[in-house]
Amino acid sequence: MKVTCSGCGKSYNVDDSKIPEGRRIETPCPGCKTPIVVEKGATAAPSGLPMQGDALLKKIVKESKALPPMPEVMGRAIAVLSDETCGFNEIGEVIKTDQALATRVLKIANSAYYSLSVPVSTVKQAAAIMGCQAIADLITVVSTSKMLGKNLTGYRLSSHDIWGHSLACAYTSRLIAEAKAPTLANDAFNAGLIHDSGLLMLDPFISMIKPAFNEAMKESSATFCDAEKKLFGFTHAEVAGLFFQKWNLPRIQTEAIRLQHTPEEGNSPLAHIIHVADIIAMRIMGSPDPTGAHSRINPHAVQELSLTPEEMEEIGAKAKLAVDSVTQSLS
Repeated sequence: MKVTCSGCGKSYNVDDSKIPEGRRIETPCPGCKTPIVVEKGATAAPSGLPMQGDALLKKIVKESKALPPMPEVMGRAIAVLSDETCGFNEIGEVIKTDQALATRVLKIANSAYYSLSVPVSTVKQAAAIMGCQAIADLITVVSTSKMLGKNLTGYRLSSHDIWGHSLACAYTSRLIAEAKAPTLANDAFNAGLIHDSGLLMLDPFISMIKPAFNEAMKESSATFCDAEKKLFGFTHAEVAGLFFQKWNLPRIQTEAIRLQHTPEEGNSPLAHIIHVADIIAMRIMGSPDPTGAHSRINPHAVQELSLTPEEMEEIGAKAKLAVDSVTQSLS
């Protein structure tokens, strides 16, 4: 059988004659060491799906229209920031030709959350006061707001739920990283913002098999990931982790997105940050969680980050203020 690594996208032929029927085996990818799940005797795709498993995963990543290529301005901002010789002049140049984007960025920069001593009227001025990375964060937020602000009928999540939760996770991730792993702060914001993008990619397929999905969610303490794994053979986190390689995002981000619900399975401090931030974001935003299973925090992640309940509460309060300011500025 042919299997595809969700970490690097490489495919390998596996001699399934050596795998016991009905057994599920994990083996490290020869290229990137990401665990590859090999399962013999998997159930057929639920009625309504064209296929299942690796074949469907590759099809979604290759053909999905739910997520566009990386927004051009966002890509240019990332390129500028990767050049250590660039400064606020260059970051201002990135969006000077897109006045609508610049206007929205400036509205957020002048919001209560950033508490600037004087109002700013140009992106160059904002970058000089706030720093280039802060402006790049706002460019990313504005660039992805339309993409992430969609109703997901299959999952029964509103655009308000998705966008608010994504923002909350981004700011929470950055705050955790600034406190516990400062070198990861920029990666944490970006990965936190787009961590749930896999839901957008899977939603059309969830809609195709809605009765089967609803039935899978009725199982005790079932999460979206549990139902996805049962019906598709992979989860929304795996889809997103693989898709964002097409955006040429740093592997540290794609790996953290892939492992966000199972941080104990890898060696990614950023995955622990995204996992904890996801839970805090759900709580502060009142995100839908019908069974309560999604909002159970992994104690190993909390231990790895040495976070106290008081720290998590304080971080959540700061993130909620940021979300409220940003959403009000963009409305």
